Amino acid sequence: MTNGTVQKGSGTTLVVQYQDGSKTISVPANVAVTQVAPEKVTLAAGDTIYLTTDKLPNGTLTTNKILVIAPALSPSTKQ
Repeated sequence: MTNGTVQKGSGTTLVVQYQDGSKTISVPANVAVTQVAPEKVTLAAGDTIYLTTDKLPNGTLTTNKILVIAPALSPSTKQ
């Protein structure tokens, strides 16, 4: 599965647009949906991140969004 953009949505189904088409997805009962809200963070070595990146016509890459998926554990919180 890959990331897509919701085209239509209700409480029970989503129509998601992918690069190669769209798909209707049933939303099972009791599935949590989490909102990702923008917040300034300082990135650290070991963080797991997701970047939205576009390739410009001249071949260079540009990023307009970075999401921290899992921050690195500090030495005091490692188990």
